[in-house]
Amino acid sequence: MAERAGVSEGVLFHRFKSKEALFGAAMDFDREETPRRVLKAIEELQQQEELEPREAIIHLASTLVEVGRVALPIMMMSWSNPQPFAAPLFDKKREKFREILKALAGYFERQMQRGKLRQMDAEVLARTLLGSVHHFVLTRILLEEGDGAVMPEGMFVRGLADLLLNGAAIASAMPPPRNARFAAR
Repeated sequence: MAERAGVSEGVLFHRFKSKEALFGAAMDFDREETPRRVLKAIEELQQQEELEPREAIIHLASTLVEVGRVALPIMMMSWSNPQPFAAPLFDKKREKFREILKALAGYFERQMQRGKLRQMDAEVLARTLLGSVHHFVLTRILLEEGDGAVMPEGMFVRGLADLLLNGAAIASAMPPPRNARFAAR
């Protein structure tokens, strides 16, 4: 890589302290920007109270897909080469994930309090949304576009919103709601 850039390896290692830093710079990736964008999207939803939950979930899922397209390849690269000194970095990532999870669950809690969503565990709903989008983006990265396993983004985010809001069980088969977990913390 240094040779193609026309510089010595020493210059590269002086400028970039790790492969992750080099890759991040090459991808124009800011580690802090990813959680900041997700938290900002959640905050915007909280400020737009007139926005119906379906539109909010579609908007948020689309933002998560957009962020994930850039962040997931970099995350995959950093996971493939863990370093002993990386523990503080992973602690910071864990804390950011908890912050995002709490903000998203809080959004769902407020929607439940407003009567826009039925009572359920808001953390499970938040984790389901995040996990589903993560899987979708990972599938799009790993599989080819023409593959039948790759679904168009719009179809996915609309279908995910419908599934999260309506569930798969008929109303008479649904168990009684449970209390939210973040409320007790």
